[in-house]
Amino acid sequence: MQHNGKTIARQASTPGASSIIEVAESGASINPAAEPGAGILGFAYNLAADVRRATAMGTAAKRNFVLQQGFEDPAPATLPLQYSALVFQPKVVLIGIVAGILFQSQAVFAGLGALLWWSALFPKLNPIRALYNRILGSRPGAFRLAPSPAPRRAAETEAGTVALTSALLIHSGLGLATHVVEAIFLAAALSVLIGGFCTGTFVYHLLRGHARFALRTLPWAK
Repeated sequence: MQHNGKTIARQASTPGASSIIEVAESGASINPAAEPGAGILGFAYNLAADVRRATAMGTAAKRNFVLQQGFEDPAPATLPLQYSALVFQPKVVLIGIVAGILFQSQAVFAGLGALLWWSALFPKLNPIRALYNRILGSRPGAFRLAPSPAPRRAAETEAGTVALTSALLIHSGLGLATHVVEAIFLAAALSVLIGGFCTGTFVYHLLRGHARFALRTLPWAK
């Protein structure tokens, strides 16, 4: 099924329309139209869809990811739902990173950094969590996201810092340093969605002296 950028934008503005992530998760491809901005919109949507298809990881890896994020050991019945809910935010962040890189936009990275820092400082007021609970978490049988525990907030703080650093580097005109930091940021986001490994939470557990637990939450650990 093909959607152009204009159609998606119009659907997103109508009541009850699917969100960006919902369209991406449906596997729909988007044809970058000739209109301004349609190319980046289509690229971001299709990237999120490709990531969605690539993240078919096993039960053990999903459980390890949930534990690494600081949540209690999930019940087998709720594990897939909880995992899907937890990776909603990284998908949103990934779209922001891609937009920031393609446009080399100081504003995009600054906004992303501010959003992540706000979410870390005020977990009950996390806008992405509120968006998920309103759009996807409100469905019958869906998993509703609770405020982020300390490890997840630490990861949000680290990601927000990298985003703000990217914004400052773009503003300073330091091209090589900017591209290096952006590449690291993109790789970290992809490692969460494709590999089930969150650098921020892993480092948090190491710094807290819980190296053994951190190693047990690696995607390949059993």
